[in-house]
Amino acid sequence: MKQIPGIEARKGGLEMRWGTTTAVVALAVCGAQQAYGQTVTRYDFDVAAGPRRQVIQTIAGIAGADVSFADAADKGLDQVVGPVRGNLTLAQALREALAGSKWFVETAGNGQVRIARSGGNADIIVTGRRDPLRKEDSNLLTRSDTPLKDTPGTIVSVTQSVLATQNTTSLNEAIRNLPGVTYTPGPPSQISSRGDSTRGASFTNGLRNSIAGGDAPTIDVESIEVLKGPSSVLTGTSVAGGLVNLNPKRATGTSLPQFDFGVGSNDYIRGSVDVGGTISESDRLYWRFVGLSEHADRQSNGGQNPHSYAASAIFGYRDNGWKIDASSQVYDTRIVYGKLYYADPTTNTVQPVTIFSNDNNYYKTRSLSQNLGVERDLVTSEAFTLRLRSRMRYQYAEQTLQNQLYQGKYNFGGAIGIIDLVTGNNSFSKNYQFSSSSDLYAKLETGSVTQQFIVAFDYSWQKINQIASGYSALVPFQPLPSLGSIPDSSNPNRNELRATRKDYGLVIQDQISWGPFHALLSARQTWYDLTSRQVFYPYLINNDADQRISKLLPTGGLVFSATKWASIYYTYQKAVTPPNLGVRTYRGAPFPAAISTGHEAGVKLELFGGRLSVTGDYFRKDNNNYPLIDPAHPGFYIPGPGQKSEGFEINQSGKITPTLFLQSGFAYTTSRSATPLVSAPRYQANAWLLKSFTLGDRQQLDIGFGGNYQSNVNLVKTDSLTGITTYPKFPNKYVRFDAAVGYTYGPYKLNLTVNNLFDRFNIYTPLVANSLYQGVGREFRLVFTAALPKSR
Repeated sequence: MKQIPGIEARKGGLEMRWGTTTAVVALAVCGAQQAYGQTVTRYDFDVAAGPRRQVIQTIAGIAGADVSFADAADKGLDQVVGPVRGNLTLAQALREALAGSKWFVETAGNGQVRIARSGGNADIIVTGRRDPLRKEDSNLLTRSDTPLKDTPGTIVSVTQSVLATQNTTSLNEAIRNLPGVTYTPGPPSQISSRGDSTRGASFTNGLRNSIAGGDAPTIDVESIEVLKGPSSVLTGTSVAGGLVNLNPKRATGTSLPQFDFGVGSNDYIRGSVDVGGTISESDRLYWRFVGLSEHADRQSNGGQNPHSYAASAIFGYRDNGWKIDASSQVYDTRIVYGKLYYADPTTNTVQPVTIFSNDNNYYKTRSLSQNLGVERDLVTSEAFTLRLRSRMRYQYAEQTLQNQLYQGKYNFGGAIGIIDLVTGNNSFSKNYQFSSSSDLYAKLETGSVTQQFIVAFDYSWQKINQIASGYSALVPFQPLPSLGSIPDSSNPNRNELRATRKDYGLVIQDQISWGPFHALLSARQTWYDLTSRQVFYPYLINNDADQRISKLLPTGGLVFSATKWASIYYTYQKAVTPPNLGVRTYRGAPFPAAISTGHEAGVKLELFGGRLSVTGDYFRKDNNNYPLIDPAHPGFYIPGPGQKSEGFEINQSGKITPTLFLQSGFAYTTSRSATPLVSAPRYQANAWLLKSFTLGDRQQLDIGFGGNYQSNVNLVKTDSLTGITTYPKFPNKYVRFDAAVGYTYGPYKLNLTVNNLFDRFNIYTPLVANSLYQGVGREFRLVFTAALPKSR
């Protein structure tokens, strides 16, 4: 079995309905030359008193945005206001400029700032955007939107805007942008960092996804982020290799209609759409639709007929202190495997599996999900905010798997000699997943001290039903079996698995900001409950796999802002990871859970006027109860001493110049014990560089180039006869270079990308010595995009 925001402030606590105004102020990012008016980045404002229009223009100029007025004759714009001084966000500065008026500011999400005014018959009008190429805040570690500079931990991310420059629509291709993170095809797909794996777990908006959900398309996400190190604040039971979170797109009434059409190698064809609009201006009710259809005859590294179809209907509501986001998503993906290879220890080379073809192996996922997020301000004033927040996610997923694997060569001696062992696996799974989180958020500002206090409860329930069948053959002693068919309840030799898993917890957390210090203190009581029943027809076995876990898990961190552009931090995290279902002890007792402890210290820099973020960290991670094969009882496990890893990372994201974007990183990871880390590259490096050139009026040329490197990894191999375990070095490194050229003319763009530019032979990060999947070969995609003007 697979293992299983922004704060809206109103002066004086006024409760006002979104209305309209005769004046319109628009703050927008001005192409590649603009900086970012995001909601969390702070600027040094020293704006003298003056007419409101002049003060707003000055504020916008400092934050790097353009300003226009729909009704320049509005008398409210001539009222003298100010001064506005201090280290403030764009939203905070605008609130001071609007103090005493009927205008008010809301941070609408995705870095947008909106202004509205009560009364009148028109809408308002301020929109400021952050740099779309990087994400500068996160809630993965703090449960509330916090600037990464003030977050005591390492979070790496990639935005949809970067993915668009690479013509990327899949999670596995998006992962290559995340420093120190590796990908191995599933199911479940393994995403790993710091020497450990996610075990197939991923999250959407902080809520757990279905384990049968596969690699979901990324066309409807705003960004993808990974929190490094053991995590328990947000998720309960740990995903030890990092918390992978998808931030979905929202309907805010500001997105531009966009249509894509693409072609590529291997008869690739693609069409996508992202459109939105307003249902009710007066009620601040918006809609958005995102869709994708892509298909190829095959992929360059093997496998036939990959496809991905996805559609999301998204709704947003902002009125009377409410923030409501709702969406429905459906997708159908067919992921095919690359060609199979194995590591030959006699020659220390990687060899192709030639006794059968893997081209028809695949796993297919169909998913339907519903998402709802609700926020309500209960109390708002100058010094105190009390907010109720709740999120829910339901997902139903079906997964079909057909896979034939190579297990290696075996010397049976005698007349049989050296033969090949081939196994196959066919399965059909249904998974029901419900996740929710509710909390009370309080923010108190008293003098120089600001506290953000959270009391939260989260709950995740999932149920999986799986029918599987397997087979094996000794070739050439036995004939090579066919792929087989997907099993159902009529198969006489089948494996049926029924499991129910519950993760839930209570979190108490406090964030304290005092001058240059920002502290995070959190305690989580987490519970885990797994009930499993497995039947291998016609025999009943493995019904002793029930697990119960109850742990108190602390998290703490401290950030010290040494200067306005540099800070140092330390964080401590503790997490619990349940054992895999198939890990059993000889006496039948449940295998103990692994407790992970992480320490991390580092420095965060905001360089080139805040355009470029740099993080450097040193980490140490320990866990216990690592499963080792029981030498006295093969097929069973005993708790081992665990893994101890350490290393350092350097990550960069942002613009070196207004027209040169860089996202890159380097990670070094090693074991602190005699046992090496398995499937964990010691050295990893990645980079994506994007340079923009202005060619003329409304014309731009974008050139992108990047690459990925992973050093050799260690594998684990246990001799079935002697029980001796060794850790051979995998002979191949992973090296890949990619390139892109984009030409923009007004609202139209033509973007050409070439993956694996030099067509180098690569193997995805291996987990075993056999059944190794080839990485993508050279392939190209050409995508035409039309981003049409938005009509209000």
